[in-house]
Formats: sequence, structure tokens, C-alpha cells
Amino acid sequence: MKLIILIILLLYVFMIIRYSIGWQKITRISQVGFTPNVSIVISLRNEEKNIYSLVKCLKSQIYPSNRLEIILVNDHSNDSTLELLNKIDLDNIRILNMPEGKYGKKDAISMAVSNATGEFILATDADCAFGNSWASIMVSYFKDPNIKLVSGPVNFKKENGFFQNFNTLEFLSLVSSGAGAIGVNNAIFCNGANMAYRKDIFLELSIFENDSSASGDDVFLLHSIKKKYPNSITFSKDKNSIVYTNSSLNFIDFISQRKRWAAKSISYKDIASIYTSYLVFLTNLSFVFLFIMSFYDISYLQFFMLFYLSKIIIDFSLIYPALNFFNRKDLIKSILYFEFFYSLYIIFIVVLSFTNKFEWKGRTYKK
Repeated sequence: MKLIILIILLLYVFMIIRYSIGWQKITRISQVGFTPNVSIVISLRNEEKNIYSLVKCLKSQIYPSNRLEIILVNDHSNDSTLELLNKIDLDNIRILNMPEGKYGKKDAISMAVSNATGEFILATDADCAFGNSWASIMVSYFKDPNIKLVSGPVNFKKENGFFQNFNTLEFLSLVSSGAGAIGVNNAIFCNGANMAYRKDIFLELSIFENDSSASGDDVFLLHSIKKKYPNSITFSKDKNSIVYTNSSLNFIDFISQRKRWAAKSISYKDIASIYTSYLVFLTNLSFVFLFIMSFYDISYLQFFMLFYLSKIIIDFSLIYPALNFFNRKDLIKSILYFEFFYSLYIIFIVVLSFTNKFEWKGRTYKK
């Protein structure tokens, strides 16, 4: 058993080293003056609390207004979202309503892209905030005709507390892993809160047809582009392109979100993503196994301490540059307890993912 766990650990170390190298390989690319026609698409459902701040960010964009289209899709909101949307004073904005029988973010995005006039699509979420150069930076990467999709950096708005620190550390570890994988030309995931892609590629792949899963609008598109157009995905390693979103408000929302993420991972067909998911799970399962066995056998305690120390060191090599990039080096002091509780949490989430439903945006979804 110890030999198997050692092999798992070595594979995990090799994977994180690759991602760390990938993160370092990503360089900032600025293409000043590249201003093609762009459509910002956002799906909204019961977002009345976020509309004011969202519109403020959209209005602030330093981009030619005659080349920037904003499409906001109302996904059957039952609060004041639609009423507030109709009051927005912007010449380049379009408000679309989802028809009966269509619902969810994937249908909303498909509807928006089909109606978009822009050559490039820039996607984010209604509860996000971003700087005034966000659109120009994200779009600038497309000056390279080989680029089909740009994954952008996402961070949580800064909050204090054990739960929020844990949530942020986990989130930034995912962001840095995704960026690192892109850096070694083997993209595994991205975040729909900050991404851009070519409209014609989206329409060509038509990946959301006959897809009933609640989420995955970001990852499944990335996987499809990666499969047909290798080495066409990049990451925007530019602090001015960071999008800030809200962390989970409470433990219930947090668990529901993670169950939603786990639900879409079941449908992965990309080998690298599947391999990464299983390896991360087996590594954390090994950690928990060693921790339990250390109470019964002193040799397991010694192995557990070696495993724990090795994992902390290798994870730190990836997470530290990300914390520096996102200006969250204050979280370094939380890494020690994060490493311990994260393994327990991963096992817990995997077990919960076998349940057949979860809540999201006031709707109940099955796996």
C-alpha cells in the first residue's frame, strides 16, 4: 500500500511541477490599438442586487463604443431584474428575454452569441466586477490569428475569516492550475466569469446542443476548442484583466456550488482533465488514509508526515506565484491548515456528488 501511495505522490508532484513551469511560461501580451467588433454577453437570473455595479463596470470600459456591443440575457428572473435592465441608459446595449422552454446559462449564452454582431465574444457573470481596460486587454490576444480562446484571471473580492480564506485559497489554486496547464499547452479548465472566444468557433462547434447539464459552458467549450484546434488557447496573465466575483455567502451555498462543479466533471471527455481529476482525488484520499492509519502504526505516522510535508512544499511552488499575482500573499499563513482540511473536504465533496440533485439560481438540477 505504501508503494502505491508513493507512486501517487510522485505522479502528483510531477503534475504540479508541470503546472508551475506552465505558470512561469505565460507572458503578458499587449496589442495596443487592436479594437475589433466585440460583444460582451452576460446571462442574468434574479440579479437585481448586482445590476447597478455591473452597469457601472460596463460603462467604464475604455473601448470604442461603436465597436462594443453589450448583450444581457434575462433568464426568466422573478425579481426586479428585467425592470432594472430596461432602465439602463446605454446606446450599445441589447436586452434579450429567454423564451419559454429555454432556460439556464448555456441556453442564454447560445442565444446571445447567435444574436451577437461582434467577431469576438467576451463573457462574464452578473455578480462580477472588472477594471476599465478589461475588454481591451482580453480582446488584444486575438490579434494573433491562431488564438481561439482566452482564459482570464478570476479572484474573489477580499473578505476575512477562516471560511473565506479557505474558499479563496482553493479557488486560486484552481485558477493557477488551469493557467499552468494552458502554459504547457494542455488546457484542462477555465472560468466562465472571465473568458473570450471567436464567435465563429463557438457556432462551428455547437457544443451546447443536446446538453442538459446545469453548468460547463466554460470548460466544455475549452475542451472542444482544444480537441479541434490544439495550442489555440491562452491565459491572460495581466492584473488589469482580473475579474472579481463574490465568494460563497455561506456553507450551504459553497457546498451547492461544489456539487455543481463535480456534476459537470462527470461529463468530461478530455483525457488530461480526467487524469488530473482522478490524480487529485487519489492524492487526497491517500492523505486521509495515512492520517487514519497513523493512529494505529507508527510507521504510517512517519510516512504521513513525509507525505504532508512533500505536498505542502510542492503545492506552495504553484500557489505562491498565484497569491503574488492576485495580491493575496496575506493567505500564505493559512496554507498549513488549508492543506490538512482540503483533503478531508475533497473526499466529502466527492461523496456528496453522488447525490442526485443540487440547487442553483432557485432551480433544482439533477446530476
